Amino acid sequence: MLRRCLFALCLGAALPQAAEAQRFPDRPVRLVIPYPAGGSLDVVGRAVGQRFQELSGQPLVLDNRGGASGVIAADHVAKSRPDGTTLILASAPQLSIASALQPNLPYDPRVDLVPITWLVSTPFALFTAAQFAPRDLAGVLAAGRTNPGRIAFGSPGNGSLGHLALAMFAQATGTDWLHVPYRGAAQVMNDMAAGMISLSFTTIASARPMVEGGQLRPIAIAAAARSPALPDMPTFAELGLPQVDVPLWLGVMAPRGTPAVIIDRLNALFLEAMADPGVQRSMAAAGATVAAEGPARFAELLEADFPRWGEVIRRGDITLN
Repeated sequence: MLRRCLFALCLGAALPQAAEAQRFPDRPVRLVIPYPAGGSLDVVGRAVGQRFQELSGQPLVLDNRGGASGVIAADHVAKSRPDGTTLILASAPQLSIASALQPNLPYDPRVDLVPITWLVSTPFALFTAAQFAPRDLAGVLAAGRTNPGRIAFGSPGNGSLGHLALAMFAQATGTDWLHVPYRGAAQVMNDMAAGMISLSFTTIASARPMVEGGQLRPIAIAAAARSPALPDMPTFAELGLPQVDVPLWLGVMAPRGTPAVIIDRLNALFLEAMADPGVQRSMAAAGATVAAEGPARFAELLEADFPRWGEVIRRGDITLN
């Protein structure tokens, strides 16, 4: 009899939660993008958002909040009400990279944001200016070793993923480059196309128009497999440098304390959205690989990401100054 009573109590508590999850969302959901409008993250947000609204009946409103490599946006979401209506499209700079670079963060990246769905991975690749003489990785390395610390290598800023990709590349090859930090990826691309800097790591989506226009030259992709967007570009692994692996993963996260039933409901909506052929075509056009993994697999990715970038930052003695 006692067991039956306990079961009835648990069932009585679970039923309202299940009903609440089925009704969710009953109002718009805000997806905070941790960068200014017009970037590659907006492409992912818009494609997923359209299908999300079709599935849920509620809009997924993109809220661009740039600044401090996304830390401002992450702090805002971490301190938001944990009801599933304020989420963040997160990536490494707000979590594993921020944790290693900024010991006094206003939030705990391992605790205050919880994973919902790992949406996509967009690997970084090495590109050179068309005016830069080397045409392949061997030539790039030869130039770097002949001119240590003198060849300009641009990044979107100190502590950015592009900066850390450069550091990982330099550590793996024993080379030294002149790091030139900018205030955003667009400036890097424009100056590299003009020949003012020689190299940079960026996404295929960002570089592809200039590659097709003959202004940039693709060298190697920092991923396990080639990209359909630029299929002739080899991977670093093919060229003997498998340790140069720079995935730009994007995933949806919620504030700590968001009910598990809401997390599960959101994950189901995002997974269904990512399975849509139209969304998948949009991701492929942007050079992104669909991951579509739930909270458990996303958590595993995060756990591997913290030591990865922590080691690169430690070895490179990288700071934000």
